[in-house]
Amino acid sequence: MHCAGCVATVEAALRRVPGVAAASVNLATEHATVWLAAESPPPPRLLEVVKAAGYEAQLAPTTPDPETALAERAAELRRQRNRLLLALLCGLPVLAWHLLGPASAMSGLGGLVLAALTTATVFIVAGPMMAGAARALAARSANMDLLVSLGALTALVSSLIGVATHTHELMLFDAAVMIVLFVALGKHLEARARGRASAALFALFERVPRTALRVAGNTTEAVSVDAIRPGDLVRVPAHTPVPVDGEVVSGHATVDEALLTGESLPVERTAGQRVFGGTHVLDGLLEMRATATGRDSAVARIAQLVAEAQASKPPWQRLADRAAAVFVPAVIVLALASFIGWKWVAGAETFWALQRMIAVLVVACPCALGLAIPTAVLVGTARAADHGILVRDATALEAAGRIQEVLLDKTGTLTIGRPALVRWQALGDADESAVLRAAAGVEQLSEHPLARAIVAAAGQRGITPPMATDLRSHPGGGIRGVVDGTEVIVGSADWLRENSLDPAPHGAQADALSADGFSVVWVALDRRIVGLLGFADPLHPESALAVARLRAQGIRVRILSGDRLPAVRRVAALLGIENYEAELTPGQKLQRVRELATSARTVAMVGDGINDAPALAAAQVGIAIGAGADVAREAADICLVGHSPRLIADAIRLSRASARVMKQNLFWAVAYNVVMLPVAMLTPLPPALATVAMMFSSLSVVGNALRLRRVT
Repeated sequence: MHCAGCVATVEAALRRVPGVAAASVNLATEHATVWLAAESPPPPRLLEVVKAAGYEAQLAPTTPDPETALAERAAELRRQRNRLLLALLCGLPVLAWHLLGPASAMSGLGGLVLAALTTATVFIVAGPMMAGAARALAARSANMDLLVSLGALTALVSSLIGVATHTHELMLFDAAVMIVLFVALGKHLEARARGRASAALFALFERVPRTALRVAGNTTEAVSVDAIRPGDLVRVPAHTPVPVDGEVVSGHATVDEALLTGESLPVERTAGQRVFGGTHVLDGLLEMRATATGRDSAVARIAQLVAEAQASKPPWQRLADRAAAVFVPAVIVLALASFIGWKWVAGAETFWALQRMIAVLVVACPCALGLAIPTAVLVGTARAADHGILVRDATALEAAGRIQEVLLDKTGTLTIGRPALVRWQALGDADESAVLRAAAGVEQLSEHPLARAIVAAAGQRGITPPMATDLRSHPGGGIRGVVDGTEVIVGSADWLRENSLDPAPHGAQADALSADGFSVVWVALDRRIVGLLGFADPLHPESALAVARLRAQGIRVRILSGDRLPAVRRVAALLGIENYEAELTPGQKLQRVRELATSARTVAMVGDGINDAPALAAAQVGIAIGAGADVAREAADICLVGHSPRLIADAIRLSRASARVMKQNLFWAVAYNVVMLPVAMLTPLPPALATVAMMFSSLSVVGNALRLRRVT
């Protein structure tokens, strides 16, 4: 495919097939996505239809092989280069003859030599384009191949007539040669640029492992990743990629998870922890139980999401496609009108009228229209994936660039998502370390989040909790036990009362902690209340930076949370966020998002939990924190891999940059044709120079899109 006309032709052919609900073709990625109805045609039928429309097609692999794709691209570039070099050998003598030789040399034998060299040049370089033009005509459509072929053939036929009739003015050998040479050179450069644009996607697919070491009894065997099934044991030695998602059964290793989390520092992984396909074991040895097949691993899903996003179209592209559908026929009409106007209305010489017609044919550029948006989407989504930002489709990429207000969930988005011991308040002369040691002793076997927070706090202070005896617990109340001969009671005020202790004398201190947003746990030793523990969900280390970056971009920030008002107020105060709402049900969150989304502002919702899914789906842009619930990720337009709030601002910045490039490219593609078509019709623009302008237009939109690779 060479232009937006090709896209329109293939889409129209696919949509006419019974059972096809919709079809979308992407020029930059050269992929077609087809939505089938219940009674759908078999894939071979779709391939036949594409072939009948004048194009070749094959079924895309579920997981593309980057080595094969890169080899095919390199082979195509070599073929283009070889045709160009061969055409230069034939065409340069023609250009030299026109520049240096006398006009009389074009008659007789000299004219025949020029005719032979020019014909060879045109058919060597433009042969594939002429075949494409013929197929397009057979399919009753029009594309860029037709425009270039008509321009080059008109110049060639005019020259042959000039040789036969000894009419020097009709000999436009140089125009024919320069048209095809410039088109070939431009197409070669464009193909190389498009290859660079899709390099990031290939890099993602290269991270998808191809083989794995499966443990079978006491031996290991190297198998294809596709052969791994959930439950299989897999061994991952040092300096190799993790083949699939799974849970570590044994071993210890240092793992580079930068692809998934964006963090440059490696992490330690040991038994009981999860690892993800595509990450890299730097040191150590892991034995893991697979929880997902290779196709469903984290890195494979990321690569597939990026590929799907790059194949989608934003509203601007659909507008450009509709314009391109009538572009080529309109240009042919304008070219004929230009010839008639100059020849029979203005009374110009035939060769002059021919040159104007040829210039109109070759100066028009449907390529720029076809590439303007897809190349920006291609580079933008791949660059976002490099940052750990997965964009569901091109529409989301464009919409995220218009965000004016961000609505943030608190728990798991601005905070870590698990409680930690943040505040300690001693009552009487109690020793903090002794109390914490005793509390950790009775809590160390509990799975309750607050119990784990107590044990973690003790570990951070270098305290090793002793084993407790005579343990008795009450769900939702607390726990009681004996540590080193001391009775320890840890839990709520009601739990203390149940154990015949009166918390009333210290109620004011507990109320003050609660008012500050802390969850309060009481501790008593030997029937004496000795301390209050204040728990809170700690702020994520990146939350303050995330809010600051959003404000720097002129974006309003608001918290919508289902948590208690004191806890939400505390987080809002720490981050300096003035607008916040607490104790919202999922339905109330949804209603609030709808109310804000109906205003003139473009609203994004950011969340990670199941309760955020309705609000994420209702917002103009839903952004899910990737560490959260699957349903939240499914409802979102953008998913932030890992748990990095700073990526919220990065996603908006990249989207704005991508949207800006889309607008620039589309403006340039339209403005170029609006300006250059009248220039070609009304001024003595040489056909060769018109060809240069046409190829510059295509290269400019691809080059402009490549600037997105530098967005940090």
